[in-house]
Amino acid sequence: MHTQPNASHTYEMQAELLVDILSTQKGEFIKGITEYALIEMLKKPPYQLFDEDALRDPLMLFKTHFVLFNALYQLRQYWIKQSEGTLEIHALGIKLNLFNESQLPQSNDELSATALDIPDPLATYYLDWGNFEEADRDTVDTLLNAFWQKMLRGDTGSYTQGDIEKAHDVLGLSKNEPVTLLQLKRAYKRVLQFAHPDKGGTQQDAQEAIHAYQTLTQHYSLK
Repeated sequence: MHTQPNASHTYEMQAELLVDILSTQKGEFIKGITEYALIEMLKKPPYQLFDEDALRDPLMLFKTHFVLFNALYQLRQYWIKQSEGTLEIHALGIKLNLFNESQLPQSNDELSATALDIPDPLATYYLDWGNFEEADRDTVDTLLNAFWQKMLRGDTGSYTQGDIEKAHDVLGLSKNEPVTLLQLKRAYKRVLQFAHPDKGGTQQDAQEAIHAYQTLTQHYSLK
């Protein structure tokens, strides 16, 4: 069976995107949210990342779960390093426990080292893409590719020319020159840096940047 050498790269890209999306939902995590509710939220606009039919297949559901938890554990590390708090991650409850001022150490490095050095077997498992690859080693690659086409709105026909032009404008990219993945990612990260709620932007601004990145990634079929 022919395997695609860059198969995992597509999934890693989607996990990176999920980290950006989830980082704008701090309020939901502070209240607490289940994995089911999180997936339901990500199925709806403006994200529409997950497809109901795709999630009926057990293998596809596992892939969704793994990529989502990979993103959550990345986000957990990020919020610890930012001295925000610790993200508790369980299928039945995902909650951000904010650090209290009185409990913060004098050094952010000390805080990060303390929180991140605590052994966490689940974090080790979900942050290792080798475990993801093991799960589909004996499966049909075409099934997995079809899965991500559904999960990630792979039908470029769903985007109008106006959508594509607006996405270029949002990310400050020229419509008249070819766009590489590196250029697209750099433009997206630059815009998100200012649009993100944590950086003085708004959730709507961040969603616009994320949607523009999704649109152009699919439009140019960049992987």
